[in-house]
Amino acid sequence: MDWEITFKGITYQCINCAYCCSCEKWRIYLNYFDKIRLKNYEYAIEECCGDFKYRLKVNEKGCVLLNNNLCKIHLEKGIEFKPLMCRIFPFSCMVKWDGTPLLIIKHYCKGIQHGEVDKRVIEEVIDLIKELYFDNFEKIINAGMEYSSKTRLYEDLEITWEEREEFGRYIFGAETFDMLLERCYEVFGHENDRLFSKIDEIKVNLMKFDTKNNEREIVRYLLELNRREHFRKMSFYREVETLLDIGNYLTRFKDVFVGEGEVDRQLFFK
Repeated sequence: MDWEITFKGITYQCINCAYCCSCEKWRIYLNYFDKIRLKNYEYAIEECCGDFKYRLKVNEKGCVLLNNNLCKIHLEKGIEFKPLMCRIFPFSCMVKWDGTPLLIIKHYCKGIQHGEVDKRVIEEVIDLIKELYFDNFEKIINAGMEYSSKTRLYEDLEITWEEREEFGRYIFGAETFDMLLERCYEVFGHENDRLFSKIDEIKVNLMKFDTKNNEREIVRYLLELNRREHFRKMSFYREVETLLDIGNYLTRFKDVFVGEGEVDRQLFFK
């Protein structure tokens, strides 16, 4: 099965901050193979409900196996013995409307930066994700895909999923908000002043907050969000409005990756 990579121009470099081990709003769940690999760490494992029957314990500092920002398993056994969820971070997967698995990167990782992820890393992460969900992966794909051939451009106008995808890639494939504005005109026509006023506000705020140099990255991130399909249950017009609101929010951050991290926290932890 072919995977679609939702991010381009973004990679990460571990800065040993141990935020991924903080278990701030998530837990590290263990599948059957994880449990076998961690046979000498039973004291750090507890039972739980759901698809995964076990997870790592946490304390007030996060994972109980974290010591001075270092993972005890990694130090004592090596990275190949760490739980699959730990090894996968900051990557994760979602499911596209047609059932294609999507590889995403989480921007609340503090090591996010410009660059390209090595293809070998991507291949390894995909293998780890399939191993993590080995007996449930097909069920996840089936649950995540759409079973209607139609979606909505506006609340009262249907289009195909292929058309929606093409519009999204075209609009948010722009490099600047001026270009994005012109593409909105082409897709939605000149009567949709609400979208155009949102773009004008973004352009004003880029100057107001002295963040004009972040413009291309903000547009790039909006394309990434569109490709993840967080908002596909909305009409496409409403999705564009929502993405522009996110773009406006990001104009306030000198360090745009900090802002993207805040957005991702809202999207994944709401």
